[in-house]
Amino acid sequence: MIKETLKKEWYVILLLFIPFGVSAYLWNDLPDTVPIHFNMQGEADDWGPKWMNAIMFPAIGLGTYLLLIFLPFIDPKKRIASRQKPIAAIRILLSVFMVFLYAFVMAESLGAEFNFSIYIQSGIGLLFLILGNYMQSIKQNYFIGIKTPWTLENAEVWKRTHRLTAKIWTVGGLIMIVTPFLIANTIVKWWINGVVIGVLVLVPVIYSYMIFQKIDSPS
Repeated sequence: MIKETLKKEWYVILLLFIPFGVSAYLWNDLPDTVPIHFNMQGEADDWGPKWMNAIMFPAIGLGTYLLLIFLPFIDPKKRIASRQKPIAAIRILLSVFMVFLYAFVMAESLGAEFNFSIYIQSGIGLLFLILGNYMQSIKQNYFIGIKTPWTLENAEVWKRTHRLTAKIWTVGGLIMIVTPFLIANTIVKWWINGVVIGVLVLVPVIYSYMIFQKIDSPS
């Protein structure tokens, strides 16, 4: 099963290995100390050795992809499969997103001067938007989705929660995509997107509890 998945998604493996090749090619051009953390204005505020951006960052992307392939095989109830369309889509999407982040981090490491903050915020919004389109298709499992005690306990609660999640993540993702281009103040942009992310995380959790209480309560 794992071999078949890796064979089918060979292009994802190739994409995830490209950063290693780029890092090797640019290794001598990278300064010994590179930015590894950025503030809300997109300015570097912490630095570290170049291997952290050149090697560790792409390794995290590759490791995340492989983890999402192996997780279904340790699911005690075998509720999901690595080739299930929503799971595969999420795995591929996160891989592309990690390579996207790597490109910006490396550009900053090489001294590129432009506002990365706008693109990072919009990229996160796009991630929520696309994930939202797959949320209602994810079957009940222990690893991916809105995993609360109530969604894991009741299949109907899982279904309704993810149906709502799909809607609000799509809308929230759209808001996060356009906000950086409509509002000039960087702090305000991050506050808006921070509130949006808070809503996208907390509303499904609260909703799952409310639905569980409604379904589980005696007539």
